[in-house]
Amino acid sequence: MGPSRRRRPERSLADAGGPPDAFFSPGLRIAFLGVLLLLAAYTAVAPLLFEPGPTAELAGRFLPLVICCVLAIGLVVQTKRAEAARRSWSERERRFRTAVEAAHCGIWEWDLATDQVFMSDVTAAMLGWGGGGTAPGSEIIDRIAPEHRDKVRSALKNAAAYGAFDVAFAVPDASGRVAWLDARGQGVGRPGDRAYRRIIGVALDITEERTAQVRVQAAENRLRDAIENVSDAFVLWDARGRLIMSNRTFRDFFALDAALLAPGVTRDVVQRKAVDAVARSQPGPDGLTEVELRDGRWIQIAERRTSEGGLVMCAADITAIKRQDEARRRNEQALQGLVSSLEASQLELEDLARRYEAEKVNAEGANKAKSEFLANMSHELRTPLNAINGFSEIMVGEMFGPLGDPRYKGYAADILNSGQHLLALINDILDMSKIEAGKMNLNIEPVSLDEVVEGSVRLVRDRAEAAGLALRVDLPALPEVDADYRALKQVMLNLLSNALKFTPRGGRVAVEALREGGRVRVSVADNGIGISEEDLARLARPFEQAESQLVKTQQGSGLGLALTKSLVELHGGRLELSSEPNVGTTASFTLPVSGSAVPGLRPRITEAA
Repeated sequence: MGPSRRRRPERSLADAGGPPDAFFSPGLRIAFLGVLLLLAAYTAVAPLLFEPGPTAELAGRFLPLVICCVLAIGLVVQTKRAEAARRSWSERERRFRTAVEAAHCGIWEWDLATDQVFMSDVTAAMLGWGGGGTAPGSEIIDRIAPEHRDKVRSALKNAAAYGAFDVAFAVPDASGRVAWLDARGQGVGRPGDRAYRRIIGVALDITEERTAQVRVQAAENRLRDAIENVSDAFVLWDARGRLIMSNRTFRDFFALDAALLAPGVTRDVVQRKAVDAVARSQPGPDGLTEVELRDGRWIQIAERRTSEGGLVMCAADITAIKRQDEARRRNEQALQGLVSSLEASQLELEDLARRYEAEKVNAEGANKAKSEFLANMSHELRTPLNAINGFSEIMVGEMFGPLGDPRYKGYAADILNSGQHLLALINDILDMSKIEAGKMNLNIEPVSLDEVVEGSVRLVRDRAEAAGLALRVDLPALPEVDADYRALKQVMLNLLSNALKFTPRGGRVAVEALREGGRVRVSVADNGIGISEEDLARLARPFEQAESQLVKTQQGSGLGLALTKSLVELHGGRLELSSEPNVGTTASFTLPVSGSAVPGLRPRITEAA
C-alpha cells in the first residue's frame, strides 16, 4: 500500500483551538458601537444642551475629536496586546510540537463530521505517509492492518459518544514490516447532536515495546513449558504464602487436583491436601528432607527463600537411589556372609592344599614308578616278542621247508598277527607315557605332506582292498609343513586305520587337504557307521572306544585317537572330529606351513579300490 498524495493542512491546531483575537472580540465590537452611538447622539443633542456661544461651539467641535483620539489610542494599545498574545500562543504551540515530536510522539486531529484527519510529520511517518498534512479518514483506515480496522472504527464511535479515544493497532508496510501504534485522544468542545465532532490526540510508536512484550511472553512461555515438563516437582509461593505457579510433577507426587492449584490459593490449603500422600519423612543430607510417598516412591525436597520473600520448593524423585541404597545394604550383608564363608573356605583350602601337596608327592612317586615299570616292561616284553614275531614270521614263510599240516601255517600266522598287535600296543603305551611326562621329543623339520600321505596310504592299501573299500586321495599343490616325520606318519596311519576299521564293505575313505592362511588342514573322511554326539567328546581320551566291550567287533586299545590328538597338539595344531551315526565320520587336523614351500608341486588325485 503506497503513500497517498500529500495534502497540506487547511488549518492548524492553533487555528482550531488558539486564543481569541482581542481586537475582533465581541466585547470590543460592542464597545466601539456604543461609543459611536454616543458620539452620534452627542452631536445631535449638543446644540440643545449648550447655549449658543463659544462654549457651545467648543463643546460641539472638540469634544468628539478628543473622544475619537482616546478611542484610537485604546485601539492601538489593544491591538498590540492582541498581537503579543498571538505571538505568545504561537511560541507555546511551537515548543509543544517540538517537545512532542522530539519524544517521537505524533499529533493528529480527526474531524468526524468531514472525516478528515490532520497529521503532524511524525504521525504521517508512523502511518507510512509522505509527510504531514490532511487526509481522508478512509485512507487512514486502509493503512491499518485488516484485523484491527474494526477495532479502530469502534474506538472512533466510542470517542464520538463519550469523548475518550484509546486504541492500539498494527500498520504493515510494503516490505512486510509491521509497526505498532498506540493512539490516544479526547473529544474537543461540547458534543453536538449528542456526539463530539472533533478528536485531538497523540500517536506513539510502540513497536519496540510490543516486540519486547512478545519476546518476554515467549520467554515466559518457554520457562513455563520447561518447568511444566521438568522431571522434578516445582512450586512457587509469594511472600504472603499464595501460590504463583506449579508443575504437573508436583501434582503427580502429591496426588493433587489441578483445580485446587489455582494461582492465589494459600499454602496451608495445599499442604493439608498434600499431606495425605505422605507415608513418612526424615531428614536428608545438606538440610534437605526425604519423604516416602504412599505409592512407594521416595522424593527429596529442597526449599529456598526468594529475594522477594517468597518460597521455592523443588522435589526430586530419588526412588532409584533409595532402591540402590537398599540393594547395596543387602549386598553388604551378603558380602559379609560371603567373607565369613570365604574365611572358612580359606581354612579348608589350606587344609586341602596340605593334603594336595602330600598327594602330589605320592602321585609323583607313583608316576615315577609307572615310568620305571613301563620302561622295564618295554624291555622285558619286547625281547620275547621280537623272538616270537621273528620265528612266527619264519614259520609262516616256511623258510626251512613245509610245516606239514596246513593248520600249522595258519596258527603261525595268528601268532605273528597277535605279536605284532601286542608290540604296537606296547609302543603306543610308551609314547603316551612319554607325552604325559613331557619327555616326548619331536624332530621338527620341513616335511612334505604329499610324501607322508602317500607313504601312509601305501601301508594300508592292501587292508582297504581286502576289506572291499574304496580309498581316494585328493591333494592339491601344498607347501611343506613344520612337523616330525615319524609322528606325522603315525597320525595319518591312526586316522586311516580307524576309518578302514569302522567302514563296512563297499564303503569309501577319502583323504583331502587344503591350505588355510598360514596352516594346512588334512582330513580323513569315511561313510562308515559313524559316532554319536555323546561319544565324540570322550573318544580323544586314553583307552576310550566307540564300541563297548560287550558289543566290540574290532580290535584296539583305545589309545589311537588319544595319541593322535596329543601328537597334533605337540605340533601346535588341533584335532577336530565330526560324525553322524550311519552317515560317516570326518577327522581333520591342522599344521603350520613351513617357511619355504616346495616348488613345482602339482595337484594329484590317486584312488585305490
